[in-house]
Amino acid sequence: MKHTRRLTALLLAALGGLALGATDLLPAKVAEFAKVVEAVRGHKFDRAVPAGEIDSQELKTTLKEKLAESFPAPLEDTRRTLIAIGLIDDTPALADRLIDFYASQVIAFYDPEPRRFFVVRGASAALGEDQLAGAAEKLIYTHELTHALQDQNLDLDRRIKALKDDGDRALALQCLLEGEATLVMIRAALSDLPGADESVEEQLAPLLTAGSLEKDNAPKDVPAYFTEQLFFPYVDGTAYVRRAVKAGGWAEVDRLWKSPPRTTSEILHPELPPFAPAADLLPDHPERLAPAGARLLYLDTMGEWGLRFLLRRGLAAAEADPAAAGWRGDRVAFFSSSGGAILYLWRVRLESPLAAERLEKALQKSRAASRTPKPEETFRDGSDLLVAGGFPGTPDWKAISALLAR
Repeated sequence: MKHTRRLTALLLAALGGLALGATDLLPAKVAEFAKVVEAVRGHKFDRAVPAGEIDSQELKTTLKEKLAESFPAPLEDTRRTLIAIGLIDDTPALADRLIDFYASQVIAFYDPEPRRFFVVRGASAALGEDQLAGAAEKLIYTHELTHALQDQNLDLDRRIKALKDDGDRALALQCLLEGEATLVMIRAALSDLPGADESVEEQLAPLLTAGSLEKDNAPKDVPAYFTEQLFFPYVDGTAYVRRAVKAGGWAEVDRLWKSPPRTTSEILHPELPPFAPAADLLPDHPERLAPAGARLLYLDTMGEWGLRFLLRRGLAAAEADPAAAGWRGDRVAFFSSSGGAILYLWRVRLESPLAAERLEKALQKSRAASRTPKPEETFRDGSDLLVAGGFPGTPDWKAISALLAR
């Protein structure tokens, strides 16, 4: 048990973003840890992984570019849509807050676009010189080099950009990527502990949920939506990958490389068989749904994780989570009126008409209980729940339903 406590501290430190020094970025060092990843994962690298330094200002510039690329619309438009649908409160200077937050969490990282491993220049003092520093270095290198291995097999930059308008599927993919990298990291660390067996790993993995302690240290001016979304792939994603490996070894993860999870429901409900989320929930030309004078901003899929988070803003988890669990697909279209107001039309497919009714009631109750209830109209059509926000007057559900049917 003493090994478990010590290693847990190291893992949390690594996930919190310990920094490495420039002297550690020798090709020999990268090659050394690449061999560790290969031994744990059972896959060979196709080519060497280049590594370099980046200073704190360059890091923020890179993060700003990555942040802009990750959103489905310009940052300010995205910020206003997240406020409108109720995922975040009005947060001025959101980009600067997010960049500062991510910079504090991500000091060493693998970037799939230049296919390069970066560390922050001049931050080696954070590790010190003792044995813990060497162990933490191993954790960070093996985690990030696992991402490099994934990239060589999955072409991550292309995959991630292809999911720009499907936030749920992108988050599910992140769970696979971070879960695998974290499990490789754990097993690489366990290889240095004499007598460490599966029971030690069993004790370690649940303790990764202590990452919530790191969430508590997140700046209060960063919306919880982003902090929760950042930690979800590490905690739930690691549990997801561990279950896969336990069921079929690393060969099962190889299968997931070929067929990654399609929804966060797969991550949240290991007891259920995976399902294909409903398709064609909005018409091929969603701009036709725009009220007069409004323009389409973007489409997205919130997924069960997003729906659960939204409901939890006004409800206890015991009430919010079962209502979200009936999710079987959704699409939301965001519009901007001529006056700049945000409007949205959101169609959620549930497992049954009863589940649709349950979600409608939970959503209305959550809105009423939240600090900033959102004015919206709802309409149930069998197993579908339609939600309109910001529309002038009562939406013409008959006309909307006719358009959705096309």
